[in-house]
Amino acid sequence: MPLVEIEERYTGAFDVVECPVCGSDKWVHLVFQGVFCTTCNTRCTLREPAGDQGFIAEFDSSYSWSVDGADPIPDTDEYGPRASGKWLGTEAHGYDRYWFSAYADHVHDDCEWEPAWDREPEDEQSYSTDEG
Repeated sequence: MPLVEIEERYTGAFDVVECPVCGSDKWVHLVFQGVFCTTCNTRCTLREPAGDQGFIAEFDSSYSWSVDGADPIPDTDEYGPRASGKWLGTEAHGYDRYWFSAYADHVHDDCEWEPAWDREPEDEQSYSTDEG
């Protein structure tokens, strides 16, 4: 008999959650530390929404390291470098992202940060020549 009862409340959640900092879908669970993105080390915690099936994912980029294509969540005095999103559904029926926002959006109206999956892909530098 185990010393601690474990309940898997969010089965399949990390199959659909992508890192908002770098866009990776690979996560690692470090016992007693949390769940971290394997590419940029952004921390993710899950919790239950009030009255809905699904989960709320909270991301903290204070643990993130610099990688190509990553854009850390903006740091604010009130919330720190955090963002959250809500996914509705169940593992059997699938999860759909319902909303997502950086806490900085609520503090600064001029916050232009957006999650990696909404960013425009960086185009390779192109050169044009004028022949004239």
